[in-house]
Amino acid sequence: MVNVAPFEYLFAAPPCLPATGHPHQYTVHYKQDHHIWFLSEELVNSQFLNHIPRAQDLDTTTPPYFVTLFRTDTHHSIHIHSNGTLPPVHICAKVGKYLWSPNFPFGYIKTTFLDSIKFVFSCFLPLWLSHFEGALVPLVAYDFLDGHTAILCGHLHFTEQGILFVNRSMRITDLLRMDPQFSCFVPTPCIPAKPFDFITPPSENPL
Repeated sequence: MVNVAPFEYLFAAPPCLPATGHPHQYTVHYKQDHHIWFLSEELVNSQFLNHIPRAQDLDTTTPPYFVTLFRTDTHHSIHIHSNGTLPPVHICAKVGKYLWSPNFPFGYIKTTFLDSIKFVFSCFLPLWLSHFEGALVPLVAYDFLDGHTAILCGHLHFTEQGILFVNRSMRITDLLRMDPQFSCFVPTPCIPAKPFDFITPPSENPL
């Protein structure tokens, strides 16, 4: 049995968890060939998720037929369970709202767990990392605000150089195909026609 008493803080719920909304919201600007994430608390629209209706909030029984962005639920905190005797740990997501572009007139939302994964496991004792070897974790998620979403996942692999994600996979959701009534709310034709082509996988370099 592993004694985690001196390190209980590593397994405790993070202080941001009781938040009623998503506490880690950023607005993403494109400057000098780089995407820069600005904490939304510094901007006028600090809680942009509150102004984007969720899919389940739309009244699809009597479609109004107008173009509007809509989103799926945005995850904040996720448990990663160990394959041994250690308790699970929390990882938190940062969510960024990308501004409009010719391909994405509404912009899109990107959620990343990478920073939290790196922070949490960098605090662990080296012997503890084996308890989480191979655990499936979300890496980044895209919501294109028109019913198309994608989540990139990978399995944790710890090396002397850092954290790697092996056996990566992508889970795609197309609400328009699952429920054609949502087509009332999106441009025709959809822009872009193949949004998943614009996904940028995380680097394969160790964290």
